[in-house]
Amino acid sequence: MTISLALAETPAAPPATGAVCSLPALIDRARSRLAEARTSAEVLEARAAAKAALHYAKLLEAANETQADCLSIIKRAELRMADEIDAAQQRGEVARANAGGANLSNGARSAGTVPATFGELGISSQRVAEWRELRDAGERVIDEAIQAALDEGRAPTNAHVRRAVEARHHRTRFTGENEWYTPAEYIEAVRACLGAIDVDPASSARAQETVRASRFFTRDDDGLRHDWHGSIWLNPPYSQPDIARFVDKLLAEIGAGRVCQAILLTHNYTDTGWFHAAAAACAAICFTRGRIKFVSATGGIAAPTQGQAFFYFGADVDRFRTTFGGFGFIR
Repeated sequence: MTISLALAETPAAPPATGAVCSLPALIDRARSRLAEARTSAEVLEARAAAKAALHYAKLLEAANETQADCLSIIKRAELRMADEIDAAQQRGEVARANAGGANLSNGARSAGTVPATFGELGISSQRVAEWRELRDAGERVIDEAIQAALDEGRAPTNAHVRRAVEARHHRTRFTGENEWYTPAEYIEAVRACLGAIDVDPASSARAQETVRASRFFTRDDDGLRHDWHGSIWLNPPYSQPDIARFVDKLLAEIGAGRVCQAILLTHNYTDTGWFHAAAAACAAICFTRGRIKFVSATGGIAAPTQGQAFFYFGADVDRFRTTFGGFGFIR
């Protein structure tokens, strides 16, 4: 497969008003175009066709599953584009940076010419970076994000997939290169507020060098299978469906009377069902000013694309305000 110049993303025009039964045909056409695509231009055409079908599905208020089919095709086209661009850069057809490159006409580059720039291809470097992140996350992350939205009774959107991809990069409870830790200043605030941390249900041995909980559960332990008692610090895995399951588990443990107080840290995904459930049950929330810079095992710094929220469950809201007020605003 080859990269073609002038691949500006021109959305396919939505179909003229007609019978609702034409929507399945549009989706099948987009799926077939992607399967048969042999050039990057054809991949983008398939993506545009799927986007047009999704637009039409929204106009018709089609079933969530129908919109999910459209989104799945769009995301798989973007996965392929990431591979196409990488391969073209290795062949020297596309520049590795937006510098240099003549404005040649459509078609393959001849030997000895300057590689094409992203600008000539009609795509931005930011878009290419997003496609690569999506590709690196993999189809499973896409499918799980789409299914999680469907399970919540929602039509899946690009935002759902984007959050899942970001969670893969920035979640704080995993092993190896994907393991990120909450900075010590926030853990100290948790300890000052709760008095002690009895259980950290989603953790690792390395994280406990800072958290120092009386008991903790690793990924292998699966904290969801155990009872939690006392004062809880919970920074759950941010990918779906794990985050919803950990939030549900926390609320169930509080309801059962086993947890007397807790602090939960998540991204501020205010449009999700689990966020609303936590917000309805907690005594206070601290929305951070700026974004928490999570730390890797090697000292690297993660850069989440959104802010965070600390949920407090307990009776001493004044103490929570005192210890967390400096991190953001509390409601």
